[in-house]
Amino acid sequence: MKRGILVYNHSTQEWRVWIGQSSYWIDQGYHFEIRINNRYFLAYLEKDLDWFVTLDNDVTFVLHSQEIYKIRVKIQDYIRVDAPF
Repeated sequence: MKRGILVYNHSTQEWRVWIGQSSYWIDQGYHFEIRINNRYFLAYLEKDLDWFVTLDNDVTFVLHSQEIYKIRVKIQDYIRVDAPF
């Protein structure tokens, strides 16, 4: 698992995962671990009217576009934004 951050990109209106100096795609249905009060919880990214995450298949909360969230991901499940397709 790699540590990184989840940041909102206002120009594309999408979230991005940043690990070091590299940006990775993330979209609805992706899973990762999000840090809350020094604990990591399994989270799934979802979107209705707002972007939100579901924690441990139980609790949901809305992501705020002004916040930066600390996360952990399995890097092999993500594609770099600048990767050729």
